[in-house]
Amino acid sequence: MINMMRKRNRQGGFTFMELMVVLLIFIILVAVVILVTRGFFSKARESSLDVDLHSVKTAVDTYVLQSGRWPTASGSLPLQGNVSIDFNASFEKEGQIMVFYPHFITNLPRHWDEGVWRLDSAALVSVDMPRDEY
Repeated sequence: MINMMRKRNRQGGFTFMELMVVLLIFIILVAVVILVTRGFFSKARESSLDVDLHSVKTAVDTYVLQSGRWPTASGSLPLQGNVSIDFNASFEKEGQIMVFYPHFITNLPRHWDEGVWRLDSAALVSVDMPRDEY
């Protein structure tokens, strides 16, 4: 009888409590990783948005100075509200066709083709989407 108990104790395997402790540690590690990466990527998206906003604003200002028009479908700013930026807007200068992209902005911002980049009546550039989704 004692030999049977010794044999059973010598058999490999883990107790239920050992498995539960390992599972709990694994769950905590996964939760920490998820929280860290979500925070990290949302900050990266916001930084990317800030850089793109600055680039588009600079390109819009340069386009207006050289063409006398705004890069919108109508070529002007709205009286109220906002209007989409036309990244394909163009004008002719000294026999050459100048296009908003690639002549004034060399790298297209994210979501450029979705109509979310806007100009308002005060010529402020904005993106019509939440910052954390950019």
